[in-house]
Amino acid sequence: MNVFSSPSELPYFAIMLSSKLMLNDLTYRIMAEKMLELAQGQPGYLGAEYGSGEMDLLMTYWQTKEAAEGWLTHDMQRRTLSIGENFWYEEYSLKLFEVMRDMSFKYSNQGLHASRFPRIVTERGVLKILDEAQAPLLHDYINQEKAFLAPWEPYRTDGYYSLETCQLRVREMRRDFLEDKGIVFCFLSPNEDRMLAYTNYSNIIRGVFQACNLGYSLRESEQGKGIMQEALNAGIEYIHKEQHIDRIQASYMPRNSRSAAVLKALGFDKEGIARDYLKINGQWEDHILTALVLR
Repeated sequence: MNVFSSPSELPYFAIMLSSKLMLNDLTYRIMAEKMLELAQGQPGYLGAEYGSGEMDLLMTYWQTKEAAEGWLTHDMQRRTLSIGENFWYEEYSLKLFEVMRDMSFKYSNQGLHASRFPRIVTERGVLKILDEAQAPLLHDYINQEKAFLAPWEPYRTDGYYSLETCQLRVREMRRDFLEDKGIVFCFLSPNEDRMLAYTNYSNIIRGVFQACNLGYSLRESEQGKGIMQEALNAGIEYIHKEQHIDRIQASYMPRNSRSAAVLKALGFDKEGIARDYLKINGQWEDHILTALVLR
């Protein structure tokens, strides 16, 4: 989502929904997306901005006061808020504002890829946290590799494979990076039109631990080319040098010889075996525990 700057003459109007959530589950996030889609179809809609944290803020912008009031009192919005009072909201407030001034700035040199989000160019691709507009790349990846990845991943419901869910996942990837919770690096083709691999540095813990967990997957067609090792080498270098993580933990099922070979080549050491460690494709599976210690 981009910073909003109105193309309309001043003044224009805004509706702000500020909320504290008791539950931020997939159902809530899908509902919020549906409400935003509904707003986009209303007369006088100009745009929206969204921010999340301890308090969530959703701003929708409107050309006229009448259009803003129409959204403020829209039957579906009132009904959704009523449902949310029973399931999601600890508290919320819905406000109408008149915007009298609008000052904006946008960095113009796009060739430098200036961003808080890392973008790492390797020999055969680009390692990056996806932009929201790149959610279709994730959607294509998980659907095209569905059968191949199923034996190595948790059981997925049909909703997991929808474009809506992929869009939500990309937003969460970006939010988790900003909140220092985890880094999802997707490995893309050099022109960023195809996703080749997925790497997830999750559960970042600071303080006396300075560690994270690593998970990854690779397209079937890219197996045996060294792509996974290339993506992980670049990601681990960034995680260690820029994020100061010096213990990276990874696990694999004993029968997954390819994963074992990748981790060994990267310098991960075996630390033990965990019985019934993760539920993979509907079954509890033993895992071999490994770690890369860079201290």
